[in-house]
Parts: sequence; structure tokens; C-alpha cells
Amino acid sequence: MTEKIKFQFPGADDASAIEDDLALAIFTAQCVHGRPQTRLQVRYLVTDDGQRAAMEVGGPAGEMALRVFLGLCGARFGEEGFHVTRAPSLIEEANGE
Repeated sequence: MTEKIKFQFPGADDASAIEDDLALAIFTAQCVHGRPQTRLQVRYLVTDDGQRAAMEVGGPAGEMALRVFLGLCGARFGEEGFHVTRAPSLIEEANGE
């Protein structure tokens, strides 16, 4: 099952830095799990202003990329410098959770 994660970066002004961190996180997952598996288990989007991003992850490669990205965000913005929320899955939405 995939999980959707939303990020907010209130102090960000450079989308390319966020994209670079995501690319590094995905590369890290590829080194361990292989490129094909990682490509199937990770999708992402970053807004043009760099204030928001979203990831859709599933499986071990996706989880690894998410954890590495969270670590990079903590290093770049500090633990209190960004916000993370989990978006409801389609099943949860259908059940009203």
C-alpha cells in the first residue's frame, strides 16, 4: 500500500534545494534497493516556490527514500523548520477516517 506524505517548508525560497535533497534521498534508496524497484515505489512533486512538496511512497525503497529525505530536511531546516503530514489513503477517505 502506498502512503502520501505532505511537506511544508515555511522558510524555503529555493525549490531546487528541495529537489536536490529529494534526488539524493531517491539515489540512496536506489543504491540499496535498485533503480527499478525505487522508481516503482517513489513519486514526488515540489511546488515552484519550494514551499510545499509531496511524496507517495510504498515498499522498502519508498520508505528508505522518505526516511533519508526527512533526515536531509532536518539538517537543512532544523527539526522545527518544516512540517510533515500524512495524507489519508483512498481506503481511509472512503471510510471517512
